[in-house]
Amino acid sequence: MRALNRLYRRARFFVKRVVSFDRERVLQFARQSATLSRAPLWWVVLDMAWCAVRYETTFENYSEWDFRILRPRERKTYMTDPKSFHLSRKLNDNAQRAIFDDKLRFAEHFGDELGRAWLDVSTSDAAALEEFVGRYDRVITKNPGGVGGNGITMRETAGIVDAAALRAELLSSGQVLVEEVLAQHPDMARLYPGSVNSLRVVTYLDPDGEVHVLAAVLKVGNGGVIDNFSNGGMYTMLDEEGRALHAASDEEGHPFEVHPLTGVTITGYQVPLYGEVLALVDRLARRVPALPYIGWDIAITPERPVVIEGNHNTGVFQSKPSVSGIRRGLLPRYRAAMRF
Repeated sequence: MRALNRLYRRARFFVKRVVSFDRERVLQFARQSATLSRAPLWWVVLDMAWCAVRYETTFENYSEWDFRILRPRERKTYMTDPKSFHLSRKLNDNAQRAIFDDKLRFAEHFGDELGRAWLDVSTSDAAALEEFVGRYDRVITKNPGGVGGNGITMRETAGIVDAAALRAELLSSGQVLVEEVLAQHPDMARLYPGSVNSLRVVTYLDPDGEVHVLAAVLKVGNGGVIDNFSNGGMYTMLDEEGRALHAASDEEGHPFEVHPLTGVTITGYQVPLYGEVLALVDRLARRVPALPYIGWDIAITPERPVVIEGNHNTGVFQSKPSVSGIRRGLLPRYRAAMRF
């Protein structure tokens, strides 16, 4: 019965994917995979459909983790976005997810670990906004419900001459959260100074009260002001000591042994204050036990690591085989920690 339920769930997911089929985007991922494996495009598309049912992959997952060149036993080891979504729905209390969905709620709940000043424009007047932006050379304005780096603007405060007009603009656009720009640790800025290069650390708080680190990722900007994968950034996986395991890769699968803009070597890069990072995510994971499966975005300032945000439906990060040579995913690690 369990096997039938699992097959039904996978088939239902595949049907939903077909209904929302974006032909051009699917072909984009298929072409990337076809180029890598030199297989005919039609064959890659069929294999993508098969993997969607058999391994619960999205088309993006198939391309990102080079499923075309993996053997079946290797494909079985990969955590995928749909599997992660199912775990999030099963483990995390829906009634408390608003703490993570709303950046204002998050700031209120985790304020002592943010390491930066912030202001809610919707509950403040123009005078308060003027006073806040007057403290800094730059501020970030955010849509509290934005995801994936969307709804975020970096603003030079020297150009702000009318606080009332700015407040009206922010209320209209929904960017009602204004934050101090974090100063990052010099070693992190050395990688790429144009964005705050962050970590994504995925944790699980088990029923016995132990916090497991399921994945640790170094995200690096590349020409933009944010480091998100979907906005031109790149990422690489970290080992247990906070050292980059291999070259980074971007959304198009380009490998970066060395950062193209700064010349800093990425492979083997040591994240500073990593022991403090692990202590921070341990504290964070225990603060909302009703949501035990969370992906934390962590910045490292010159003084200490701080939390940027938490994601109750965290994205999945794993090594890209064609870049790293690693052909084993993190599903076994998830299973061992979550006991499923």
